[in-house]
Amino acid sequence: MGKGRRWIAAVLMASAGAAGAALAQDSASGQGTYVVAEPRFIESSLELVATGYTFTEGPAWDGKRLVFSDIPGDTVYAYTPGAGAPRVLYTPSFMANGHTFDRRGRLLNAEHGSGALTRWTGKAGRQVLVDAFEGRHLSSPNDVVVRRDGLILFTDPPYGLASAYKGVKRDNETGFSGVFAFDEKAKRMTLVDKALERPNGLAFSPDERVLYVGDTATQTLWAYDIAADGRASGKRLVVDVTDESKPGRVDGLRVDSMGLVYVTCPGGICVVDPAKRAVIERLATPKRATNLAWGGPDLSELYITALTDVYRVKTRARGIGSSSRR
Repeated sequence: MGKGRRWIAAVLMASAGAAGAALAQDSASGQGTYVVAEPRFIESSLELVATGYTFTEGPAWDGKRLVFSDIPGDTVYAYTPGAGAPRVLYTPSFMANGHTFDRRGRLLNAEHGSGALTRWTGKAGRQVLVDAFEGRHLSSPNDVVVRRDGLILFTDPPYGLASAYKGVKRDNETGFSGVFAFDEKAKRMTLVDKALERPNGLAFSPDERVLYVGDTATQTLWAYDIAADGRASGKRLVVDVTDESKPGRVDGLRVDSMGLVYVTCPGGICVVDPAKRAVIERLATPKRATNLAWGGPDLSELYITALTDVYRVKTRARGIGSSSRR
């Protein structure tokens, strides 16, 4: 075999996904071999739970129900399993895209139309948390996560500036696509990165020391080491999933309890092992996936927004963070 590192891939691909690949480590050489294990996705369980929307996005689980957006429809919906069709949570939504929940369980929203990060509750309505950086209006906040200590991180690409279909046409005041950290108590904005072309979905590792961010323009997933104050270091490429033969792009992403990253990708959903910088499993979706969120009683179900639809698939994994704060 020689002294160089050599990986033996034994990954069985199917049309709706690939068998889960677990990494076995050779204690003597430090080299590894991919071996086939049970797939994480239970493919036969994939089902349509909602349809008939214009462009679904921003799924987030509150412990009992799924919140999601129809961006051009300017409406946020709530789907409760077993209770029939989703119901309107609130409208207008200022063309909200991504959602998550803060430490008190209140809904946070990344709004394309207003170019603001907001909080919404049934009693207080809509509250703007931040809409500018260094005196310049944000472009169109896209997705958002909250760390255990309350620090809010979000992406701000210019998608909502292009037209009235998914935003409000206006100038790009910041001049870049940003990834930001916002300390609500201190009212302090920290720029994490402004070099990604189209930063989109983001999620923390289980220990919340690493932030993962997807770049839709380049079909790549990146990792950053995040300090207590939100400053970033150690930026590194995790994986490039470019595949022009399949519809779909890097968009939303989530992490499971084992630290694997689930990201929308060409063809559906890719499971990425950050340690090996490789896609180890795939799930094909009937329509182009836009985002995803863990849900269900034990966070083992994955909800997927896909153009006009919302799907659900059972998994053998357990989700963490990002939507439900369990």
